[in-house]
Amino acid sequence: MIEHLDLLRRHSAWADARLLAALRAAPVPPPVVLRELAHVRGAQANWLARIAGEEPLLAIWPDLTVDELAEVGAVLDDQARVLHEGLVDADAERVVSYRNSRGEAFETPLGDVLLHLALHGQYHRGKANAGLRAAGLEPVAVDYIVWSRLGRP
Repeated sequence: MIEHLDLLRRHSAWADARLLAALRAAPVPPPVVLRELAHVRGAQANWLARIAGEEPLLAIWPDLTVDELAEVGAVLDDQARVLHEGLVDADAERVVSYRNSRGEAFETPLGDVLLHLALHGQYHRGKANAGLRAAGLEPVAVDYIVWSRLGRP
């Protein structure tokens, strides 16, 4: 299971980089796209912090510039890579205890947290692509199958 979750992590980092490139190429980055992508990173920062039992690097809905998004994205991608490198399949059942944004306490298996992180990010990347289209810009292909066909770069 951990191997599959790591593929989703790698795909997510690739998809985020492609959408960041689209923002950089836009004459004016659409605010809705920037907001959705900042949320992807804010959620990632919060989940990584919950897993580590630390304070998050970002708010769940941070206000970031394109450059800040790139900077924090590199840090978070590295943190996620390091986390995944240290995992074995048995870790998927390890319970993560945390409080959500409303302060409610939960316990969730790590495998479910990591799967949620990948799926949640893809949902908001879809919203970012809708924002690109609404702004008259070309959406970016960030589907898993595209990443797979490209050799999982």
